[in-house]
Amino acid sequence: MRSLLKRIGQYRNRRRAASELGFSFRRSREFAPPSRIRLKGTEQELHLPSDHGTRVAFLDILLDDCYGLRDLPDDVAFVVDIGAHAGLFSLAARLRFPSAEIHSYEPNPEMLPFLQRQSRIGSFSVFPAAVGAISGQVAIVSGEDSVHAKAVPDPESNIKCISFADAITRLSKTPILVKLDCEGAEWEILGDAMTWQTVQYLTMEYHLWVGYTLVELRQRIESLGFVIKSLADTGEEFGILIAQKL
Repeated sequence: MRSLLKRIGQYRNRRRAASELGFSFRRSREFAPPSRIRLKGTEQELHLPSDHGTRVAFLDILLDDCYGLRDLPDDVAFVVDIGAHAGLFSLAARLRFPSAEIHSYEPNPEMLPFLQRQSRIGSFSVFPAAVGAISGQVAIVSGEDSVHAKAVPDPESNIKCISFADAITRLSKTPILVKLDCEGAEWEILGDAMTWQTVQYLTMEYHLWVGYTLVELRQRIESLGFVIKSLADTGEEFGILIAQKL
């Protein structure tokens, strides 16, 4: 019964969120991302990859609010989207924080045309680079679909990786919200304790297949001064964590 009530609640929430974005939601099984959404009071055309991962990401980010944007305070002034893919999180952040500045980082050249399109309608800045502990060069390793591509060190590549410290140094206002979805690279980014002192809010997809545990994740996040507000496993070795400093 509890599972049924949860599914009914999710269905109602998805219908409500879709209506706010200007389209109709019927069934998850039949869902395909719309070609247009309502943004800043007008209809805007989307440009998205046509794969399963993007479909699931649209449901999770824009309809289910998996990153918990609705529960964050209104005072977020700067958003850093690390692992921006096609820009769905950045669009969701723009809807939630109309006045915030948003920086979106994505190293995959195949995603950049999609991300650039969303940046024009969502008024956010695109940086064609990965983010890691240190600056360097990376190559892209393809996954099952576009959301599973990974950046790996490669000094011969022409794709840049900038340090997390450099990404945060570019910001001029606080409070800062950082979103991480970088297929395991979040662990090295979380190692930069000094830079994290300037960040007030964190929402992330974590990945345990790189050799860490949930216990280690909790310890790492709390050592940075964050209080974990939500920790949910969405798969066997990954999930969503939301934290903030009080």
